[in-house]
Amino acid sequence: MLKIKLNKRNFLMLLFFLTAIIPASALAAEMAVADNHRAALAQGSQIAVILPLSGPFTDYGEALKRGYELGFAKLQTNGTVSAAKYRVEYLDSEGDPEVAKTLINLIASEGDVVIASGTPLNATAWTASRACEENGLPYLIVGASQDNLINNESFFSFRLTQKGSGLENMLTAFIKVQEPEIKTMGIIYGNSPCAIKQARQLQKLCIAKGIDLAIWEKWKEFNHNRNNFYDLLNIIKERQPQVLFLATNQKIANRLWLQGRQLNIMPAATISIPINCITALPEPNRSLISADQLPYATPWINPERTLSDDETISPRLDYITAQGAAAARVIVNCLQKSLNLSAGAIVKSMESTMIDTVYGQVKFTQGPSGHQNQLPWYLSSNDGENGGKVIFPVNK
Repeated sequence: MLKIKLNKRNFLMLLFFLTAIIPASALAAEMAVADNHRAALAQGSQIAVILPLSGPFTDYGEALKRGYELGFAKLQTNGTVSAAKYRVEYLDSEGDPEVAKTLINLIASEGDVVIASGTPLNATAWTASRACEENGLPYLIVGASQDNLINNESFFSFRLTQKGSGLENMLTAFIKVQEPEIKTMGIIYGNSPCAIKQARQLQKLCIAKGIDLAIWEKWKEFNHNRNNFYDLLNIIKERQPQVLFLATNQKIANRLWLQGRQLNIMPAATISIPINCITALPEPNRSLISADQLPYATPWINPERTLSDDETISPRLDYITAQGAAAARVIVNCLQKSLNLSAGAIVKSMESTMIDTVYGQVKFTQGPSGHQNQLPWYLSSNDGENGGKVIFPVNK
């Protein structure tokens, strides 16, 4: 009997031990995040940059990280910021809103981080901004475009990049000033979900302005005899829209434009619309550049700008990397002019920001719109050497 009792006791002890370690294994990922974060703590105050550095949006996160690194490195080289005073820590959100929330709650509880930035995906930025508001942590959004991410109740949250409706607002203003009045519009769009979504937004703009939609054509892949291509050109020639939007990949937009120009049938107001959703642009590629004289919508006024006047040491940036570099400059400028590193002082410093960056001027709005940088979208075109210039809005 004693032997049986001992076996039962041992069994119960084993069962208790297994029950105790199973939840621990479930928390292993979160504990690893916390351990890695604590191991990276520096002597000075920290700047936390939260990006999707793993998962399906890694390329996007890495492109932004490259921009932050270039921006902070330039500021350190110039003596603007001391590496001993501030430490930049890059944290991986994995593109998951809940992971981002966990990271923000963690860094806020430790009290070492004075400002956070990043989280370019809309869903992640939404959750992160709410977590920062709850924790009283200043937060600079970069890349996310959802309109309602910030509003008059966003005290700690700021957005560097344009909101999604910025493109529609710019196109509306462009159509409004055209003479004669725009009465017909055409939309040619690609097969990707991003292109279809963009085309539908343009269609809504057409309906809202009471404009006749003369062309609504989904791009078909080239076949061997290229009949689809010439059929499309014939439609443009027949229907003659005053404004034609090309929501296709840039190669197709360029080819349509060049062929149509040769045939003298393309409207002067033919506009290439970017259709990238959340994708990182690689180093500048000729095939991604709009053809000469083809107007294209862009959130970045100076595609040729670099982080240095020396072209040999500072490569040309894509606009995603430029966003990260601009964010680094805004953050350092804010911390430098803050009376102290309290959240309230940093918020006041951010609200008074007005500086030029590689991405453009940064000046945050107040009131009902929340802290939104005031940069608009632009229409630009390239000259014979692919040097971009803004054609709308026109500088006065």
